[in-house]
Amino acid sequence: MRRGALAALAMLAACGRPDPATVDPRGGEGLERAALAANLVADPARILPTGVFVADNDRICLVPRPDGYRVGASVDYGEGQRCTARGTATGRDVLAIDFGGGCRFDARSEGDRIVFPTILPAPCEAACEGRATLAALRVERLSDAAAEAARLRGADGRLLCAD
Repeated sequence: MRRGALAALAMLAACGRPDPATVDPRGGEGLERAALAANLVADPARILPTGVFVADNDRICLVPRPDGYRVGASVDYGEGQRCTARGTATGRDVLAIDFGGGCRFDARSEGDRIVFPTILPAPCEAACEGRATLAALRVERLSDAAAEAARLRGADGRLLCAD
């Protein structure tokens, strides 16, 4: 009886982890390459920060131009509590945003997310009313269509990314 139990335990233990010498150290690289080749997932190297990005009442649009992007940002928390800024941006993973009047900063483009820094230059306050701020704005991609981004309106009712 003891031998049977030991044999069963040994067989069960053998079903555990694979031999480290036979494991592919590259992990899922082959699977990832196959998914990219089949267009099942987007190639991160080709994702541009173009489109409409939103979170609740916060919005950002990015429309491509020959020298970068037109960019607009809007937050709207009700009467007297809003921001609207329009300008230009360059870059891809780091977006150098210029809303004019000294409001310049770098935002992060994280694939389908854009994140503004938690502290913005003082001139950026001119884009806001009340206690609203553009600082720490964090939005997710809703659309990658430049046409939709060009039609997005800000809290002031005007197009955010118009020429």
